[in-house]
Amino acid sequence: MNLTKCSNNHFYDSDVYPSCPHCSGGIVENNTIPYVGDDKTQSIYPTIDWDSHDNEKSASGSKDSYVEPDDSKTISIYQNKNVETPAMAPIVGWLVCVKGRFYGQDFRLKSGRNFIGRSIDMDVCLTGENTVSRERHATIIHEPRQNVFIAQPGDSRELFYVNDDVVLSPVRLKKNDVLQIGEVSLMLIPCCDSQFNWVKED
Repeated sequence: MNLTKCSNNHFYDSDVYPSCPHCSGGIVENNTIPYVGDDKTQSIYPTIDWDSHDNEKSASGSKDSYVEPDDSKTISIYQNKNVETPAMAPIVGWLVCVKGRFYGQDFRLKSGRNFIGRSIDMDVCLTGENTVSRERHATIIHEPRQNVFIAQPGDSRELFYVNDDVVLSPVRLKKNDVLQIGEVSLMLIPCCDSQFNWVKED
């Protein structure tokens, strides 16, 4: 390869072209000519040594020509099928929103304590409902031995109601009882009752 530079600063292979193909219009479209630089020739394209630069300037020294790395790449996530997924606790009932922001939605209840609040850490999460306390506005308990549901105040200073009665101490719940927490009304729909209960297998 005989790399030659014309008067217009174009590089071309004089073994292939008798004169500069850029200037004479003799470039064949989609015909790529590899350029291999050496110590005696100047690279056509500047390179950036990312290990020695501060990622703020390009080879020309201009911030305007700097291109941010692509952060929108898709990364595949592979799950190990040999790892067992923890079993979900059986559902003992639901709270169904009959009034307010979550109208028509249901919230699962598990055995034991179910905390209600805006935080994503709550068992019944009423995200974005500012009339509900962030942490433990109310607590719904399923007591598995007697198979009953109980409502009791949470850690919040705010009040809540069962069938329009304020809850200041534990209250036993029955099917279709309605809890009013802030501007949200939730109806209790039991899964476990006198007709059915989850039996733990030995």
